Amino acid sequence: MDKELSKEHIRKRKLKQITKYIVIFILFILLFVIFKNIINPSEQRSRIQTAVTEIGAIEGSITASGIVVPEFEQVLTSPFTSTIDSVYHKAGDKIKLGEPILKLNNEFTLIDYKKLQDEYELKINRKSQLGLNMERMLIDLRAEYEIMDLRIEALEAQVKAQEHIYEFGGGAKINLDQAMLNLRIARLEQIQKGKKIKNQEKSLVADLKELDLNIKIHENNLLELEKKLELAEAKSVRNGVITWVKDDIGENVNQGEIIARIADLDKFKVESKISDIHAPKLIVGNPVNVRINEIDLKGTISNIKPTIENGVINFIVELDDKTNEHLRSNLRVDVFVITSSKTNIIRVENGPYINGSGRQDIFVVDGDNAYRRTVVVGDTNFDWVEIEQGLEQGEEVIITNMEDHIHQTKVKIK
Repeated sequence: MDKELSKEHIRKRKLKQITKYIVIFILFILLFVIFKNIINPSEQRSRIQTAVTEIGAIEGSITASGIVVPEFEQVLTSPFTSTIDSVYHKAGDKIKLGEPILKLNNEFTLIDYKKLQDEYELKINRKSQLGLNMERMLIDLRAEYEIMDLRIEALEAQVKAQEHIYEFGGGAKINLDQAMLNLRIARLEQIQKGKKIKNQEKSLVADLKELDLNIKIHENNLLELEKKLELAEAKSVRNGVITWVKDDIGENVNQGEIIARIADLDKFKVESKISDIHAPKLIVGNPVNVRINEIDLKGTISNIKPTIENGVINFIVELDDKTNEHLRSNLRVDVFVITSSKTNIIRVENGPYINGSGRQDIFVVDGDNAYRRTVVVGDTNFDWVEIEQGLEQGEEVIITNMEDHIHQTKVKIK
């Protein structure tokens, strides 16, 4: 015998059926929406950005990164191994030309300087003594030479007398021969004495030249030590601001170690770097735009470092306005190296919708719809894109990324 179903059971079964119909209805609606979007895709106007094409100019550029640095920075190094005796200024202090920053202990260097100075004075004294001794010797040799002149004159007279006596038969031939021999010997001795005088003169010149060279070396060594003693006071060579100083009194410092840095914070330049793939486009003298927030400062490439490190080229930008109020030391900036310039072209704002130069598809807004269109992109920079073909002045272009719709010819704008 059949048992009658309870009201609760009947209610639950009806509820299940209603739920099933609701789910089927919802799925139907979802499928309808999806199908509709496939057939007629759309985008919310609030989710896209557009820009209008215009006639204008464009400067083709490549983008580099840069950092603002002082145009002038003095790096002070220790002239010798020493310790820090005194510190007169700290980092951040303004300093004037010739003003000392700190003082190194120069006790041992000063001892070396005095020792070298004494040696220098000894060499000067030795030069004076050598000159006097050589001059005295030359005076004696010249006097002996003159005496020989007189002796030769006397011997010449004897020879003439012996010849005269011999002609008249009053003397022997041997006496004449002896007189002539004595004259010949005296002349040879005079020639030898003359050569000795010349050799002594040359020797004196050589000795004095060698001594002068040693004195010159000592003078240079003295000047070098004087310069080191002057550098030990670590004076500034111009007005500026101390950006760093080694301020631990008594600390050891090695020769050549940096002890302070001074920067001129009134004038700046930009140290920039870019991938080496752009090396052919980098030329000294290239115009450059340096962007600080929304401000563009013009400049030129003043120097390109010859070496490439880790695929990066470093170059220096000299700014036209080196004292601009927006410039700050160590501020990171965008650097746009201008490689070309065009006027009277169709241009539109740059954005993620553009992928380099050449032929590509974009979306152009017409009323409540956006239509895909193929255009040819020319030069680009951070702000603008040149449209060589495919667009006219005054057309509205979607500049947000539309890759999700790139295979569709029409997108509805809601």
